[in-house]
Amino acid sequence: MIASAAPPMAKTDRSEERWLTQWLIEAALPLWSRHGVDRVSGGFYEKLDFSLKPIDEPRRARLVSRQIYCFAVGHELGWTGPAKELVDHGLDFLTTHLLRDDGTVIQSIGVQSGEIDDRYDPLDYAFVLFALASAGRRLADRERMHGLAIHVRQRLFEGWAHPLGGFAETRLPLRSNPQMHLFEAFLAWDELVGGADSSWRRAADAIGELALNRLIDPVSGALAEFFDADWRPTADSMGILVEPGHQFEWSWLLARWSIASGRDDAFKAARLLAEIGERHGIDTDRGVAVDALHHTLGIRDHQAKLWPQTERIKAWHAMSVHPLNSPVERRKAALLLPAAIAGLTPYLTDDPTGLWHEIMLADGSFAKHPIKASSLYHLTCAIHTLNSTALAENPW
Repeated sequence: MIASAAPPMAKTDRSEERWLTQWLIEAALPLWSRHGVDRVSGGFYEKLDFSLKPIDEPRRARLVSRQIYCFAVGHELGWTGPAKELVDHGLDFLTTHLLRDDGTVIQSIGVQSGEIDDRYDPLDYAFVLFALASAGRRLADRERMHGLAIHVRQRLFEGWAHPLGGFAETRLPLRSNPQMHLFEAFLAWDELVGGADSSWRRAADAIGELALNRLIDPVSGALAEFFDADWRPTADSMGILVEPGHQFEWSWLLARWSIASGRDDAFKAARLLAEIGERHGIDTDRGVAVDALHHTLGIRDHQAKLWPQTERIKAWHAMSVHPLNSPVERRKAALLLPAAIAGLTPYLTDDPTGLWHEIMLADGSFAKHPIKASSLYHLTCAIHTLNSTALAENPW
């Protein structure tokens, strides 16, 4: 363990939002483009240690996809590095090694051994679809990306559509997390192609309905993590787990969907999820979102990972700009944004700049773990969100 994080780069006289964008395009993306890319075997490294040495592990479809997203969004935010080269590098590895001709997504491949893990996981489909949308925004051929995405989506629906909504898994319990990321991917494609292909809106609508009708507890308004075959929370300790980070993340997504669908009930659910995350999921002494709550909404795990801090930012940004929120509530949400950003910044390291700590322990110190490349997705998404003036923004 290390005692604490050093202050991450000298602040400028610009806003906190602008400072985070500066950190991403001047520190994080340059570092990961230099040290996180395998230019010999292809793809991206899963982890770096604090000496910037890659920790080589099997290349996962979801990590390759997340890095494609990060470099594509970095380009949109003003990064002048080799974004197109890196997006093409990721797409080449993805389509060559991790996508089969029938649209099946391969979970991972060992670049040295060639060993393939082709076990189905809906999370992999979600992130591949999300990566294709991200690449198709500006840096890759949109028509080709759309064709690939339709092919992958068709395989997902044909093989794994759940009769009650969402997508099944190879074994129980069902998880809400993959449904959330599929929701994110479907919304991304709907925002990209709009009326040219309404099937993405229908797919997003189905996940939104699943969340409102089955994933969210009608009494508390909180969203659970693990479910039985009929989308009922499992009758064990897993079924009563509530993650503040996912309350915030679902809030952000439902807020976007509420605008696309015109659903006032989705907005109300989104606002309540954000309020639950803030009221029950924040350790006020450290100012961070903790990892887990009980179903009674008391804190279950005082550890605080990096990613819930980014989702807290996204949720309160959504509430601060949502047109269905009253002016008073939008101002309240805007006032919570600095606290959310302040909860994130201690995780960002100063030596070297461009890395971060993954886990804050209950005493405020950080566990000394390697840095997961996949966390760059959470950071990039939060920063991209802060740079948007509206939800469901389509600037391309």
